[in-house]
Amino acid sequence: MKIKAFFKLIRIEYSLFLAVGVIIAGLLTGDLADFTSVYLLAFFIVFFVAVGSYAFNDFYDLEKDRENGMVDRPLVAGLLSPKTSVVTGIIAFTVVVVLAILLNSLFFAVAVLVHLPLFYLYNSHLKKVLAVKNAVIAYGFVALILLGPLVATGTLTPLVIYFAVMAFIVGFAFEVMLDIGDVDGDRRLGVNTIPVRFGSRRAAIVCVALYAVIMVMDPIPFFTRLDLRIYHDYVFLPLILISVLFYLIASIAIARNQSKTSVFKLKRLVFLTMQVACAAYLIGVFI
Repeated sequence: MKIKAFFKLIRIEYSLFLAVGVIIAGLLTGDLADFTSVYLLAFFIVFFVAVGSYAFNDFYDLEKDRENGMVDRPLVAGLLSPKTSVVTGIIAFTVVVVLAILLNSLFFAVAVLVHLPLFYLYNSHLKKVLAVKNAVIAYGFVALILLGPLVATGTLTPLVIYFAVMAFIVGFAFEVMLDIGDVDGDRRLGVNTIPVRFGSRRAAIVCVALYAVIMVMDPIPFFTRLDLRIYHDYVFLPLILISVLFYLIASIAIARNQSKTSVFKLKRLVFLTMQVACAAYLIGVFI
């Protein structure tokens, strides 16, 4: 039970997915054809940054999560203590510092270390600032994609840059959608989110608009010479259209229903959609 609760605390599936993003970026650039230890370092750096961020998140959001009735959170359910959450965050960020020192570039080691205060401040203060919390999370999606290729080769391919732009848009939309589910508790606690300020309906429109942008962007590499490996690739096209369909379903659902129950279901659907899109790009690049 404690192990299961701990995995929930650190959002093990999300932490692993974010860390795998480093590997995905490497595969999209072709850098992993000659695998280097730097990608392994980058993988674990992203993983432990995510673990620490989620642990601190649950500590600082304990009152908010109680207000929103989020009994699936281990601190709210009493399965883990707030002290466990803080200690986990400190240990995870300490591991990140050690791994950053092992990077083969002083510049990127400093860059990684600079990001730790950012993600800590996100949990302690920035998430209460309108739209800033969404932008920080979206930026986190971008940073994890760019970290591996930049550290390994110092260069970015057009496809990776394109992928990073989509990651920012999806990350922003995803966070706005989650805020819709938390709107009641956030309003009572005075947390200034997009749904609190403008209403759940308008926030849903923001989500739909951003998901619509992704639905357009996802298949574009098939029609353009952005990357010749997936240009007119008829294996890539049907796979990426599956993710487009899922985003369409999510858009219709959030436009119709902004309840907490609906958002919880859509959270899992959109997370699955992200994985499908990543798989489509990887399969397209290698087949």
